[in-house]
Amino acid sequence: MSDELKSAWELALEKLNAQETAPVERLSDDQKTAIAEIRARYKAKIAEAEIAAESRIKQLAQTGAFDQIEPVRQRLVEDRNRINREMESEVEKARSGR
Repeated sequence: MSDELKSAWELALEKLNAQETAPVERLSDDQKTAIAEIRARYKAKIAEAEIAAESRIKQLAQTGAFDQIEPVRQRLVEDRNRINREMESEVEKARSGR
């Protein structure tokens, strides 16, 4: 160790290297495949929800019901969040082997 001053960057790197990190979890090929399939299935569900919402928004715009568009958009956001939570739950189960 030298007597010269260290930069903030060097100190931060040392601190980061000194911290204990969680052991890296190795996934089996079966787990990787299962996770990829789960993500693909849920990506399709999100796409379906987006298509349905966009279709509904177009209908509302054509009929002049602009005040009803925002609730449709809000519902889409809620649906995406719900679908993502479900996906992450299934991915976690696949990671842990349950």
